[in-house]
Amino acid sequence: MILFWLSPQDAAQALGVALIAIGIVGVFIPVLPGPLMIWIGALVWASGDGFQRIGWPALLAMGLIVVAAWGSNLAMTAYFTRRGSASWKTVAGAIVGGVAGGALLTFGIPLIGSVIGAVVGGVLGVLIVELLRQRRLRLALRSGRQYLVGCVFGQMVELLFALMMLLIFIWQAMR
Repeated sequence: MILFWLSPQDAAQALGVALIAIGIVGVFIPVLPGPLMIWIGALVWASGDGFQRIGWPALLAMGLIVVAAWGSNLAMTAYFTRRGSASWKTVAGAIVGGVAGGALLTFGIPLIGSVIGAVVGGVLGVLIVELLRQRRLRLALRSGRQYLVGCVFGQMVELLFALMMLLIFIWQAMR
């Protein structure tokens, strides 16, 4: 409602800041693309400013950070899962389980449900695939634990990238 009282430029900048805030929250919610939301928010904010303070070079740098954040998060999760002697099928099972679990619990318990669902779904995906593959609960549990370690490290790295993007945005917007 407040957006109607703002000029189009101010409304775009307010929407941009809101998208950036959602992006920061999205770093902690696996089904929400946090770094991408931060980039979209910066793009919307910059368009409201006529690209005067935040130009295409800064947006390009932030876009590259988005790609690095996604890649590092996936790489960390895959690395630690594989380190636990899991197969690539297990990594795929974790991804499918995480997306399914996050999507299912998002509707039941917004925000918190998607986080819990993504983690539980990912672990269940690892356990199911590893039990089918190796038929040993102990090895499946080991792979599940390694998957969780990879998720934690991946989220930490993604958070660092998100903070880098936020710093670039603030640096450019305040000049």
